[in-house]
Amino acid sequence: TMFKGLRSIAGRMQKALTGKELVGMDKHGNRYVLFQPDKGRPPRRMVDPYNGVYDQDKIHKLWSMWLAQSREDAPTEEDMEAYDRQQEILAARVKKVQEEDEKVRLQEMMERQIDTESSGSVSIEGVMEAMNKDKKPDEKPGSGGGKFQPQGWNPNKE
Repeated sequence: TMFKGLRSIAGRMQKALTGKELVGMDKHGNRYVLFQPDKGRPPRRMVDPYNGVYDQDKIHKLWSMWLAQSREDAPTEEDMEAYDRQQEILAARVKKVQEEDEKVRLQEMMERQIDTESSGSVSIEGVMEAMNKDKKPDEKPGSGGGKFQPQGWNPNKE
């Protein structure tokens, strides 16, 4: 129609004057362009930020992918809506898995607590005593028996 025709003419004039071709806009007013100052070079993908202030948080992920040339075609509104829906579904699934994991972790903690309470309290001294009760004192330092005596250890002696 007439509006599209005028917009197309305006776009061609802008490209001829500035070397920039408008590819799309987002809901924040950022303009995405192909910039080709020299005919001999491939065009660069750029964003003309709304009000001249660049804010990465206001760039949709699909536009970021297009700018980084990870995506060949500029995203459409439908593409961005579908992507946003996928992200919401993924976030809900992640939340569900995290909640289930937390339930399992708490259940395991409760089971360990019950096991500890039913078998009595465990202390480090009790563990050390149980480990050392079968050892007999030995004259050789480092054998594991008896008490450690730093002055009795000599690395050059056998």
